[in-house]
Amino acid sequence: MKNRMVLISIFLAVTTILLIGGGCGRSEDEARRLKQEGNLALQSGDTDRALKLFKEGLEIRSSDRDFLFNIGICFKRLDILDSALVYFRHTRILYPRDPEVNRELIHLCPIYGDYDCAINAIAMLVSMGDNEQLYWSRLAELYYRKNEYGMAVKYYKLILADNPDDWNAYLSLSTTLAQMGKTEESNDFLQAHIDRFGPSAEAYTNMAVNFITLKNIQQAEQCFRKSLALNPEKIPVWINLANVLSEQKDMAKKREALEIYKKYRQQTPKFYNLDSLIPALEQEISQ
Repeated sequence: MKNRMVLISIFLAVTTILLIGGGCGRSEDEARRLKQEGNLALQSGDTDRALKLFKEGLEIRSSDRDFLFNIGICFKRLDILDSALVYFRHTRILYPRDPEVNRELIHLCPIYGDYDCAINAIAMLVSMGDNEQLYWSRLAELYYRKNEYGMAVKYYKLILADNPDDWNAYLSLSTTLAQMGKTEESNDFLQAHIDRFGPSAEAYTNMAVNFITLKNIQQAEQCFRKSLALNPEKIPVWINLANVLSEQKDMAKKREALEIYKKYRQQTPKFYNLDSLIPALEQEISQ
C-alpha cells in the first residue's frame, strides 16, 4: 500500500511537471510567433497591428526587451510620444546599456523637459564607446535649456575650437554668455562672428542688447542702426531703437523715436505698450 502511494505521488508530480513544461513551451512558442508577426507588421507599416501583437507578447513575457522597445517604437510612429517615452524608460531600466533605447531617449526626453535623462543617455553611449564629440552640439543645447550655462559654454567653446567656421556656435555661445551676465565676453564673440563672416543683423542686434545691459545707450543705438541697415523689416528692432533713442537727452532723437513708434504702432504687439509710450513721449517733447 505504501509503495502504491509513493508511485501515485511520483506519477502526479511528473504529470504536473509535464503540464507546466508543456504550458511554458506553448507560451514561449506563442511569444516568438507574436514577436515575428509584430516585426513583419511593423516593417510593412501596419503600426496598429504591430502594437496589438507586441502588447499581447508583453503579457506573456513582461520583461522582454523587444516587446517593450517595439511598443515604444509603435507609439512613436503613431505620434503618441508620451506613451513611447514610458516604454523606452521602462526598457532602459531593465536594459540600461541598450544603444537603441538610449538614442531614443536623447530625442524624446527633452520634449518633456527631462534634460537629465537625455544627458545621462549620452553619457551611457559615450561609456560604451561613442565619441563624445558626436554629441557636443546636443549637450550644449541640453545644458543651456537646463540653465546650466557654464556647461553649455564649455561645449560651445569645444565646438568652435574644433571648427572655427561654425556660424551658429558663435551666436549660441554669445547668447549663453549673456545669460550668465558676461556681456562684454558675449560681445567679443559677436564681434568675432562679424569679423569672420561679415556683417550680421542678428549679431548687431544681440550686441545692442548687451550694450543696453552695460548701460552704454549710444553704442546700443549704433548697433541697432547697423542691424536695421542690413534688415529693415524687423519691427521689434525698430521699436528697440526707438526705446534707446527716447532715453537720450537729445530732443531730435526723441522726435525720431516718436516717429518710429507712430509708424509701427498698428504692427507692434501690445506688450510693447506703445499706447502708453507715445503720449508720454509726446508730452515730454512738448515741454
